[in-house]
Amino acid sequence: MSNIIITLGPSTSTIESIERVLAAGADGIRFPASKFSPASLAQRALEIADTARALGCSPDLYLDLPGSKTRFTNDDGFDLAGLSRVRVNFAATVADRDAELPEIGLTGTPMGQLLEPGDVMVVGDGEDALRVTEVEVDHCVAEPLTQGVLGRRRGVVVQGKMPPVTALTDDDAAALAALPATIFSAVILSFVESPETIAQAKAIMAKSGAEGPLPAIVAKIETKLGVEAVGEIAEAADAVLLGRGDLLLDVGELEFYDVGKSVIKETARRGRPVIVGTQLLNSLSGSWLPNRSELAYASHLLEKGIDGLLLSQETTIGHQPVRTIELLRQLTDRYGKGRPEESMFPARW
Repeated sequence: MSNIIITLGPSTSTIESIERVLAAGADGIRFPASKFSPASLAQRALEIADTARALGCSPDLYLDLPGSKTRFTNDDGFDLAGLSRVRVNFAATVADRDAELPEIGLTGTPMGQLLEPGDVMVVGDGEDALRVTEVEVDHCVAEPLTQGVLGRRRGVVVQGKMPPVTALTDDDAAALAALPATIFSAVILSFVESPETIAQAKAIMAKSGAEGPLPAIVAKIETKLGVEAVGEIAEAADAVLLGRGDLLLDVGELEFYDVGKSVIKETARRGRPVIVGTQLLNSLSGSWLPNRSELAYASHLLEKGIDGLLLSQETTIGHQPVRTIELLRQLTDRYGKGRPEESMFPARW
């Protein structure tokens, strides 16, 4: 049986929209801490729990911690259309699209020492890109290779140059310390590359002194090193999330399919649930019918008995979040084993 997990965003920002996606068949809700503070998300979780309780359902509530991923600093959309050059500051400066030379800052893992003229900076899951033309001590200048709009605080990597990652930043550790006092049923740890990260997270939560069971830990596998250690990681965690977006950027197009299969196989061998995300039915964000390749792959995963499917853009900025969930639920009934009768993790509210 397969869980459908949605990601909160503008398309699911109201109580009415939450009521609709839960009624459509959503089994879990992911709260991205890369966009909002954990404290504000904890309050949002309480509101959603009240809504779910009134509907007679109990969705899993996932707090997704971002790790050390490098991100742009824009709080609003940053339109690349019509721009020939953009200054990218190696510090958390305010984005200014209307400056004489449009500029945007960076947070997270430092990127400046990696960059050389000719490098390509890939945004998000690969939807936008910029080519570096100049590199200075505190900034670089890049030319947009696409004409899209950079969404709020999107992640960015240098193609072919994945920097060392920190699975648990200071901010993540602070969020973990406060997590047992919230109603989140699980926490998603990003860029997990060893079982020691899981042990560290458990130790931080255990020190909180909160009564009752701790939130479950979902290890997100999204790097080569994470794939290599997936067996040990799966044994230490409560579930594994195959983070296909960053994984593609690290392993490349030719290895992507094989390493994805390996993560699913090794996790299943350890008897742990495996969740696959994202870009499952992205085409429904702007099209009436899904892409045939998306439809076929989602059906394939369900036929193989995947434990969870994580939607992102489809329910954050997509125009048809309810219809997307309804279609996935129908596919689950047709090709999978139907909707699970219980939540993936024990409810904590």
